[in-house]
Amino acid sequence: MIASDPEFIDLTPEMQERLERFAEEHKDDPVGNVGGQIIFEDDRVRMWELILEPGEASDLHRHERDYYLIIFEGDLVAGVTGPGEAMPSFVGKVPEIGNTVSIPKGGFEWAYNVGEKTYREVIVEIKNS
Repeated sequence: MIASDPEFIDLTPEMQERLERFAEEHKDDPVGNVGGQIIFEDDRVRMWELILEPGEASDLHRHERDYYLIIFEGDLVAGVTGPGEAMPSFVGKVPEIGNTVSIPKGGFEWAYNVGEKTYREVIVEIKNS
């Protein structure tokens, strides 16, 4: 497991259209949790598990705090930005050995598995940030 900056892929017109279609179809989704299930919590951190099969997406969520994503497996995962978000949607490439990525607070998105493999991560939410 390495700590690294995420590697993004250039979006093909087809992938851009897929992400835009997803955002349009889900624009009225309620805001939910950043992860699937809480697996640990204390005064300093909350840890979530997120598992997405190909084609599955997380809840629409807002990054209220700073986070670390400990990514164990997958191939391609999109961050589809939520309504009104200035940052464009993107697709990150998951390295074969996984990686750990720092995510600053402020984002508003769905995590969307656009790859062919199961995507699995643990999200560490820093409570004092």
